[in-house]
Amino acid sequence: MEEYPEELRTPPVSLIALAGCAELHLLISSHLLSEQPPINTLALPDFSKISLLFSTTTSPPAPADPSLASGILKRDWLLKHRTRIPAVVAALFSSHHVSGDPAQWLRVCTELENLKAVIRPKNIKLAIIIVHSSSYDDISEDRLLSLRKRAEIDSKFLLIFNPNDDLQLNQSLHKLGSIFAELANVYYRDEGRRIKTRVEKKNFNSNELNIRYCFKVAVYAEFHRDWAEALRFYEDAYHILREMIGTTNRLPAIQRLVEIKNVAEQLHFKISTLLLHGGKLTEAVTWFHKHSASYRRLVGAPEAVFLHWEWMSRQFLVFAELLETSSKTVFSSSSIVLGTADGPLTGWEFQPAYYYQVSGFLHFHGIKMPYYAWEGINLPL
Repeated sequence: MEEYPEELRTPPVSLIALAGCAELHLLISSHLLSEQPPINTLALPDFSKISLLFSTTTSPPAPADPSLASGILKRDWLLKHRTRIPAVVAALFSSHHVSGDPAQWLRVCTELENLKAVIRPKNIKLAIIIVHSSSYDDISEDRLLSLRKRAEIDSKFLLIFNPNDDLQLNQSLHKLGSIFAELANVYYRDEGRRIKTRVEKKNFNSNELNIRYCFKVAVYAEFHRDWAEALRFYEDAYHILREMIGTTNRLPAIQRLVEIKNVAEQLHFKISTLLLHGGKLTEAVTWFHKHSASYRRLVGAPEAVFLHWEWMSRQFLVFAELLETSSKTVFSSSSIVLGTADGPLTGWEFQPAYYYQVSGFLHFHGIKMPYYAWEGINLPL
């Protein structure tokens, strides 16, 4: 499991960006990381750096069919949303500048307009934080109203923050965290709905895009902690992927099968993780049986048979690790139901040791055996 990238192994965490008043970034970021759930931050020392956040490198022209652009799942899409694309940008302005002379006020307005021009096309949410630079600052209601109108935000998303007030500091930081969490949830929910509309309307003509969109909806659901919706769309993506096998000729046979198995592995990992952490042990074990049965015969070309057994071995190994990790914190023997609509389950099928043993057997012996040699072996393959 450790060989999987962190963005796949761990649940998505909301990401926000802080722009301006760089001296406060560490204080705010540290507090946000201590929240439950935590919030990650991108620190931009000044507003001139905001455009770098969304800069893209030059890439080859996209093919006419968007499903061919970068495989079934877009490369680095999940990492990008975990580490580079914030759900919220918090613009921090000094109260001295907001209440200052016309030149200082003009600079605030210009920075705000430039910021809006960058984030609005991407639907990124905006919060304005006025930082008291001294206890003598007096900001007029007209300036605050003007700033809020220019930002085009609700009044509750414009906050006054005084880092010099030790008595109120924790309360102020908690309020910032609550506002950022609320805006981030709105962003991820809106993005999920936007992609889900495409899935429901089916305004695309390839299974690749259908899988990709279902995956995105599931990830956005995880961001705002709607585990049921995440599970449903990961499962939908998995089933569509399984139906794709043998129906397209986009890649050579070996490469095509490797791609499908890689995506199936990611989806299976997400589904198993959600089931186990949701306390659904029997469902997780049953799901694993179906997963291994679905792919046991997809050996591929004889010259690449070792890839198949290596892949099968890893499925058992990772499920054993998931089962071991989850059973320490979630399950007790009384929570195990021995039997499903698909048939009875035995007690050892709930033990991580069983899956470790099968993984090792496949790793050391599987590559020496043709696929038909497994027909008489009683393993949940």
